[in-house]
Amino acid sequence: METPKTILKAHCNICGGKRNHEQLKLIEKRWSDGNKYYEIDGGDLYILLECMGCESVKVLHESWFSEETDEEGYPITTVRYYPSSIFRPKPNWLWLLDKEWHVTKLLNEIYQALQNDAPSLAAMGVRAVIEAIMIDKVGDHGSFVANLKEFQNKGYISSLQLGILEVALEMGHATIHRAFVPKVEQLEVALDTLESLIHALYLLEDQAKHHAKFIPKRDVQPFSQADD
Repeated sequence: METPKTILKAHCNICGGKRNHEQLKLIEKRWSDGNKYYEIDGGDLYILLECMGCESVKVLHESWFSEETDEEGYPITTVRYYPSSIFRPKPNWLWLLDKEWHVTKLLNEIYQALQNDAPSLAAMGVRAVIEAIMIDKVGDHGSFVANLKEFQNKGYISSLQLGILEVALEMGHATIHRAFVPKVEQLEVALDTLESLIHALYLLEDQAKHHAKFIPKRDVQPFSQADD
């Protein structure tokens, strides 16, 4: 008789979101240390999982330590995935950018920071990329404020976009100078702003010009003069 499959719900980086995973292998390790007066113990559980959709494989690691407990005295279980669960997938146009371009490298580091639960680093990265884009487009005018003003004066952003961009920039400033740790939803807004800016300034214009070549031209008929 065939052994029934053990199915677990887990985040899938390929499919996106919670998906059914088959448990391929389970290994449990327990340990203890101490003497007759005091003893501590803990444990690790490793589960090899395969997504039942895309068939990608990952490891679920659950660990606990007797000295780390909740309010009722029960050990707190820490859950990690390898590779780590992706907080936000990279945009599908990222591969169109030069991988050696410093902005592309910074973007990839931002996504890595998000994947490894480092929101402060991600926020500082967003600020760094925005500054790099402004200098690339209008040059360095000596200060962040002057660069931002010239960036708008040159028409790269509208008044509405300026307000949105300032929010993303202020989040980076607060992280660097005021020990601010951004929340997930705040990072989402900042990344939406950054990704749309890069897409519009470096990719969308060329893509629009390319596709415009294949759009049929409208026939313009000259106005005819009515008979008197």
